[in-house]
Amino acid sequence: MAAGLSCALTMIAPAQAGQQMRARLVYCGADSCLRLSGYRARATMIVRIGGRDLAVEGDRAWQATVPLDVARAWPIARNYALRVVLVDPDAGTERAETVMLPPGSLGSRTEIASLTISAR
Repeated sequence: MAAGLSCALTMIAPAQAGQQMRARLVYCGADSCLRLSGYRARATMIVRIGGRDLAVEGDRAWQATVPLDVARAWPIARNYALRVVLVDPDAGTERAETVMLPPGSLGSRTEIASLTISAR
């Protein structure tokens, strides 16, 4: 029986490892957007970022496309990571996951009026 359980656990682990949340930049009209995608145990689970519910498309496999102006207001953790919480209202539980953001995706832009470069 222990061998059967061990076999079942090794079959589940690789399947779940490939279902991590991810973030990438995409074009949406004239602007760029951040597309988040992931998997949840039930389609009724709420995806939440920074205490606010995120409008997602899909059932268990979900995705959300958000303009960068909106995403830049989210609380970002160190190393450009975003904390996403999956809330199960039926069970009363929640699970947090960390999503790595594309480099520079939510950085602020600074307009430079002039730049002086001198040789030494």
